[in-house]
Amino acid sequence: MSVLNLIGKKGTVEILRLLSLGVNSFTKIKENLNNSGLSLSTRTLAQRLNELEGEYLIEKNNGKYYITQKGKEFLDIIENILAWEKRWEDIKINKIVIDILKDRDS
Repeated sequence: MSVLNLIGKKGTVEILRLLSLGVNSFTKIKENLNNSGLSLSTRTLAQRLNELEGEYLIEKNNGKYYITQKGKEFLDIIENILAWEKRWEDIKINKIVIDILKDRDS
C-alpha cells in the first residue's frame, strides 16, 4: 500500500496527530479517538496502526507507538493541505456572501 492510499482512510490523520502529541498506547489512542467523535473499532484501529507502521510513518516499541520522522513530515504536509483547503473554503464562502448581497441589492 502506498502512503497516499492511507490519507483518506478513516483515522489516519487523527492517529498521527495523537502520536505527535505523545498519546502512544493503543488504549489511549482509541479513547482519544472516541472522545473526539471518531469511533474506530478495535480491529480497524489495529489495522490502521499496522498500515502506518508498514509505511514507516510510525513505529512500535515495547507496546507503545511513536511517530517517525517520516510520519512527522507526512503529517506536516497533510496539515498544510488542510490549511490550504480551509483558506480557499473561506474565500469561497466570502464570494458566496458577496454574490448574495449583490443579488439582494439588484
